[in-house]
Amino acid sequence: MTKNLLNSIYKDAAILNARTGDFKGVSHSYLQTMLSLRYDISNKNIFVVLPNLYEAQKYYDTLSSIIDESKVLFYPMDQTLTSMMALGSPEFKNERLFTLRKLLQADDKYIIITTQEGILHRQLKPEDYERSVKKISVNQDYDLTDLTKKLIYDGYQFNYTVERPGEFSIRGSILDIYTHDYKDPYRLDFFGDTLESIKTFDVQTQKSMNHITSIDIAPLNELFYTDELKEQALEKISKYFSGFKLSEKEDKKLETDLMHIEERKRMDSLSMYIEFFNDEVTTILDFSNPYDLILVDSYKMELNEETTYQDLLTYSHTMQGEAFIGLNFKVKLKELLKKNHLSFQIYSVSDKPSTDLGVLDVDPFVGHLEQLILFINEYNGFNILISTKTMVSFERIKEHLTNHKISYSVNQFKDAMVVLVEEDLPGSFIDLNHKFIILTEDTILDTKKKAKVRYRSVINQAVKIRDISELQNGDYVVHYDFGIGQYIGLKTMTLSGDKRDYLHIVYDKDEALYVPTDQIDLVLKYKSYDQVKPKLSKLNAKQWSKTKAQVKQKIKDLSDRLLNLYAKRHQAEGYQFSPRTDMLTSFEKDFNYDETIDQQKAIDAVFEDMESSKPMDRLIAGDVGYGKTEVALRAAFKAVVDAKQVAYLVPTTVLARQHYLTFKDRFEKYGGSVALLSRYVSKREQKEVLEKIAKGYIDVVIGTHRLLSDDIVFKDLGLFIIDEEQRFGVQHKEKIKEIKVNVDTLTLSATPIPRTLQMAMYGLKDLSMIDTPPLNRYPVQTYVVERQPALIKEAIDRELSRGGQVFYLFNNTERMEAQVLKLQQLVPNARITYAHGKMTKNRIEDTLSRFVEKEFDILVSTTIIETGVDIPNTNTLIIHDADHLGLAQLYQLRGRVGRSDRIAYAYLMFDGYKDVNDEAKKRLSVIEDFTDLGSGFKIALRDLGIRGAGDILGEEQSGFIDSVGMDLYMKLLDEVMTGKAYESPKTDTVDQVFSKRHIPPTYINHDPVRIEIHKRIASLNKMQDLEDLKQELLDRFGPIDIDLMTYMYEKLYKKLGHQVGIEKTVHEKDFVKMVISLEKSELIDGMRLLYVASKSKMNIRLGQSRGHVEINMSTKHETKHWLYLACELLEMYIDSKEITINE
Repeated sequence: MTKNLLNSIYKDAAILNARTGDFKGVSHSYLQTMLSLRYDISNKNIFVVLPNLYEAQKYYDTLSSIIDESKVLFYPMDQTLTSMMALGSPEFKNERLFTLRKLLQADDKYIIITTQEGILHRQLKPEDYERSVKKISVNQDYDLTDLTKKLIYDGYQFNYTVERPGEFSIRGSILDIYTHDYKDPYRLDFFGDTLESIKTFDVQTQKSMNHITSIDIAPLNELFYTDELKEQALEKISKYFSGFKLSEKEDKKLETDLMHIEERKRMDSLSMYIEFFNDEVTTILDFSNPYDLILVDSYKMELNEETTYQDLLTYSHTMQGEAFIGLNFKVKLKELLKKNHLSFQIYSVSDKPSTDLGVLDVDPFVGHLEQLILFINEYNGFNILISTKTMVSFERIKEHLTNHKISYSVNQFKDAMVVLVEEDLPGSFIDLNHKFIILTEDTILDTKKKAKVRYRSVINQAVKIRDISELQNGDYVVHYDFGIGQYIGLKTMTLSGDKRDYLHIVYDKDEALYVPTDQIDLVLKYKSYDQVKPKLSKLNAKQWSKTKAQVKQKIKDLSDRLLNLYAKRHQAEGYQFSPRTDMLTSFEKDFNYDETIDQQKAIDAVFEDMESSKPMDRLIAGDVGYGKTEVALRAAFKAVVDAKQVAYLVPTTVLARQHYLTFKDRFEKYGGSVALLSRYVSKREQKEVLEKIAKGYIDVVIGTHRLLSDDIVFKDLGLFIIDEEQRFGVQHKEKIKEIKVNVDTLTLSATPIPRTLQMAMYGLKDLSMIDTPPLNRYPVQTYVVERQPALIKEAIDRELSRGGQVFYLFNNTERMEAQVLKLQQLVPNARITYAHGKMTKNRIEDTLSRFVEKEFDILVSTTIIETGVDIPNTNTLIIHDADHLGLAQLYQLRGRVGRSDRIAYAYLMFDGYKDVNDEAKKRLSVIEDFTDLGSGFKIALRDLGIRGAGDILGEEQSGFIDSVGMDLYMKLLDEVMTGKAYESPKTDTVDQVFSKRHIPPTYINHDPVRIEIHKRIASLNKMQDLEDLKQELLDRFGPIDIDLMTYMYEKLYKKLGHQVGIEKTVHEKDFVKMVISLEKSELIDGMRLLYVASKSKMNIRLGQSRGHVEINMSTKHETKHWLYLACELLEMYIDSKEITINE
């Protein structure tokens, strides 16, 4: 409907049909609107080129919302130095590859949004890409060796268990592959050379899901090659560089790059070498024919090119040579400008003659509807189109126009000059030439667009990590009975002619323990609170038993204390808040993002608590930026609606001010009064606030520990919110306990808490976990790179040019001021400040506060920014010496950026020219893996989880966590909470070994996975578990041999037999005798046992010998294994206790 209106106004506009021309006097909103109209009438692809990634991202988001999203493609490209030097996150590359594939398919017309760097980015020829895509179909023959070779050529990496895009695994006749489309990975099952099936599978469970008939396997990188092409290219590269006298640094870089080409590693940073693999220089434009080319702010692009050249010169000075400059300047802007194109200048000034389109921006009305009437009257004689996103806004504006007697129509211009439509348009503009205006809801009501992440390549970071505890050789472990040792590896030993698997663990004085894998559940990975290296236990020493008992007693003390608090809380009477109101629903709609599932669950739980008659005491845990504040806002608003007051306690003045501004912004329109209490508030103002609190004139007060002072008296406090309680001192915590007694309390924590602890605390503490990041959060682009001044300058300039700020992490307080001077020389116009832990608390907070208020562009800081800082305008993080930090720290630091609707950047830098020892090399290797949710990411989450456990349990318990390790601590905690202590069976259900208890390497050729399967077998509890595991093994590894099946049956039989009380089993040719212990024999219900046997048509008879009940089972005519039959019988008997038998 709206498009028809716009087409009627712009039907003769040259902008919709011209292929060449220079235009000025345009706005972004106008141009985005015209592009959507041009796309509708064009039969070509349209390339839209922006000067930088920030503006390209905005165009991509906007056009995706007004044109069919599948028809808008994104081709994001980093700036020259970043792409040349850094190992980065995979999102940009995958998005580019997706776009190239869609263009090659040529099955539709598209709008392609890219940047100056993107349109000039060199590619292999389109025909190379077309040839490289291999279609794989069911019932066709393929050589697995050739297929594996292709995957390696295409950039895929082997990993025994495929967990992320770009990995493949081959296990016998099964090939797993995860292509970069980032949907689900595929499992290909062969019989000989014939492909029998293709199924998707779940990364977390590794189980197959849906059958499909074919897949396309495309290269993972933009640069891919055969061995033959590689040799030719290496020869050409050597020839090119032989024309230069290389400096030592250049020679080192070339040597490293050639090694990466040889090994097919870090391919993203090798695009400058593409021309040596190609007969000609090609770009994305060669993938489309015909096309229209539209340049936005080409004048800015010319300036960018000059800046890039200067940055490369700076880089060449660092490298002490100019050999690499030419490689990065092969395709220049002037060559692009020779092609037919349309050029639009937004705000930049150019001397080129151009047509003025007479378009102006519209300043926001900041929610003042009176300005709308003044505006309409000012532009009398113009056609004005008013667009709203929701019917609520539509009706609100319509009512205001009616009240002011402004004539309007709906959906089309009739007699009126004003038309209302309910449709989301790019933005407002005034077109003087056509006497036409668009006003959007965002301009009139000051609403904000909801951020939309539209990258097709964004991996779901909300996916839970499947297993962060898999054992690697050298890991520290803790055995339930023997204590802390070091795991050496999985060892297969032969006993009585049968092979069995054992965990080889070394203890103090090199004493060895071999743990049979059927006892693997007694061995846990050691994880400590402070990441300390543990002291190995002595075998057969009594000290371990004492340590375990001591920890258990401390846990019991903790649980008694918690139970006491829990009982008191449930006896106390609190205020019962009223159910949801329309006003609360309206308040919730003001939230500019879609709630995550976790966030919504937390909100629902808080509301349920508040509406009960018991005082709420709920902990909301989740990373910074995951939406805890929104939960607090809604809880506070619910309290205020019931005329109750709210106190919000935070650990720092900076956070207090941030929350104050957030609450003030959200509460003001509903008449809610919000006050701030911190040292930034004058004594006189504090006195006024205290008086208003006492009289009930203040609804919400936000403050630091000043809130805990005795002179604060609330008229009617209904809700107490505490942010990061563990950061307050002992005296403050005691005061917090006093306040919490009869008041609903909500505690927020930014440290994740392990799932095992959540389960153990269930019923003692009300916990809500927000594990998933906001749905519309752009992934932080993470780069691991050698430190170069030119790259630092490029990163800072990029951020400052879009009005943002920069965190520069420098963890050396003595040299910090000198580093600030270096940065000031690098970026002279930037305003730089610094902060570190040796400053006073007040000075740190003052500095941070001024940075938040945008008085500075760059904050140079130590790791004090790791927690508690929320600055959405800061979206570039540079870490000076990333190899000196732990992964958990890096993970938290990276979380300080990417908190808004902008793409954020994290540069993890290291000194490439110092001698790096083996330990540092290992750290760097893990950090590189960290860029795309690899094992480094898992380790970081695990370490943070341990810290979170320590925070919730308290400092005293943290020491005990270290003494036994996190996992055993959790096991002991569970024992105390459930009252079920682990008991090592004194007698074995099976008095002789019926299985080999061995998983052959020919079946699973990866020790961590073999251990994982041993663990799974050890945890079998019922027949369904066994069937599920059988199906999974068959699915992942192929047919299961009889020995492995027997091992699984035996393990389950032991579990079920232990429940029934079987202490001895005798197996002969056609006969099995199961002897039940004296203690349990008294409890056996013979009639019930015979009943279940008859139901399953099993041939059994019961006997008795010396008080022992004996179950005798004939297996003569059975086709199933006797252990399977025994498991089936025992489980049916155990389950039958829940049913009534009619005798």
